[in-house]
Amino acid sequence: MNSLWDGFNKRKFPRLHLTCEVAIQPVGKQKAFTASTEDVGMGGVSVMLPEPLERFDRCKISLELKDGEPPVQCTGRSVWVIPSQDRKSSKKNFDIGFEFLDLDELSRKRLKTFITPPLKKA
Repeated sequence: MNSLWDGFNKRKFPRLHLTCEVAIQPVGKQKAFTASTEDVGMGGVSVMLPEPLERFDRCKISLELKDGEPPVQCTGRSVWVIPSQDRKSSKKNFDIGFEFLDLDELSRKRLKTFITPPLKKA
């Protein structure tokens, strides 16, 4: 039996369970969101938000990589929206995956450094 998550495991750009601060500003909407990422990869991020977005909504994404540099900024789009309920508070959240659309070369290099684990010394 296939699950919804089987397709995510075959991504072109695997994601790692790394957290960093992210700001999401849906294009054409007043409300912006700040959150911590659930996972990060070269192709996108996923975050838990208190409100849903429409699938394929375009957003301005600002990603703080904790490297002392300004946040990485790009345009992205939501590619999945999955309702999720907090068992303790019964509060509903939405697991939303964003695909990066226009990451520049410098931002791509910074992101690669962020998600690549340091080599262990022998």
